[in-house]
This record gives sequence, structure tokens and C-alpha cells, in this order.
Amino acid sequence: MSKAAEVRVTPAEVIQIVGRTGIAGEVIQVRVKVLEGKDRGRILTRNVKGSVRMKDILMLRETEREARKIK
Repeated sequence: MSKAAEVRVTPAEVIQIVGRTGIAGEVIQVRVKVLEGKDRGRILTRNVKGSVRMKDILMLRETEREARKIK
């Protein structure tokens, strides 16, 4: 793998499960706390596809974007 193709990931811990979203409810909206990197300690809202529980560690490719809030 070349240096340019290397993907940086940032660990984040699930601190709250907000709810389900998507047409069929297949996406879960969660609040996560970033554990490392320049955004350490920041709390983000993200959409996760698949099963997720409290205290799970998600590996985020980027920490700049947030999911829109569920209405």
C-alpha cells in the first residue's frame, strides 16, 4: 500500500444511542466521543449501519462531518 493510499482512522466510543433512521430503519444514529487525534474529547452525532451498543468503539475515517438530527 502506498503512502498516499493509507487511510487514517480515529477511535470513538459510543456514549448514546439516539434512534433509528433510514427508509426501513436500517441505520442507527449515535453520539460518539472521539478518543484520539486533534478532535480528542469532541462529541459527534454519526449514523451507523449495523448493530451497535453502548461503549462500542467505532473507527472513524474522518471527524469533521456530523449527521443531521433525527426529526
